[in-house]
Amino acid sequence: MIHILTYYSLTAVSFFLSILNRKIALNIGRIFGLFMYYCIPLRKSVVKINLCTAFPYKNNREIKKLILQTYKHYGLLMFEFIRTHTRQVNKNIFKIDNQTKKILSSKDGFILMTAHLGNWEMILPVINQYKKITAVVRDHNNIGGNRFFSECRNLSNVTLISNKGSRKKMIEALNHGEVLGLASDQNAKDRGTYINFFGRKASIPKGAGHFHYLTGKKVVIGFCILNEDLSYTVKLKEISLNKNCEQKENLIVELNDVYTKLLQEEVIKSPYQYFWFHKKWEKYIYNK
Repeated sequence: MIHILTYYSLTAVSFFLSILNRKIALNIGRIFGLFMYYCIPLRKSVVKINLCTAFPYKNNREIKKLILQTYKHYGLLMFEFIRTHTRQVNKNIFKIDNQTKKILSSKDGFILMTAHLGNWEMILPVINQYKKITAVVRDHNNIGGNRFFSECRNLSNVTLISNKGSRKKMIEALNHGEVLGLASDQNAKDRGTYINFFGRKASIPKGAGHFHYLTGKKVVIGFCILNEDLSYTVKLKEISLNKNCEQKENLIVELNDVYTKLLQEEVIKSPYQYFWFHKKWEKYIYNK
């Protein structure tokens, strides 16, 4: 019952948001983010620990401001994404530079390493304007929520594969000239490679390096950042790896190191746009 209720509640909210002006809808999202902060403290302690760890030089007032901005941004991007279930994304809200257009115009498939930064969901329909994209996603525990968010992505003609799904299908997508999209900033724990992120070791998934090693397809790192005028800037960068690096594990470490450095640079520019709700580092940091 709860799954059905979740699906139709989200559908109703999407319809309501779709009839509103986008700016009004996103401002309501910001208000909802503040409501979450004060009334539904979703992982508030984790957010605070993460921000204090990443920015130890900031005082309590600055950290609290960042926490509030993080919740407001999360509310905004959530409402933006929910809105897409009923209303297609306006292509005019995206700013794409020539380097990014050149990467997207190539005939070959590539591996996209993105992150929970800015509005990671919006990068999918942008890329799909140029190339077919297959995104690896994590299933939600709530079946109704999972159905709703899958429909949002499918409406942008994005093919979805569960992170527990077939690796063969992922490789086939690359070999057919598609983009394989991976959010590579999840804490992979013992299954990942430990890379320095804001001065502490964070476990980065091995997936992108694994598929690069198997297929030889190029790796592109990309983010979709929200601007003050509510437009998005989509930035892609092709990664050059050491051609003499023949050992698979060494190649994965090199790739994840480059990715993490670029991610950190972008997070420093827009710290509140990062998804600080995940436990990024080792357990003891959160058990103090």
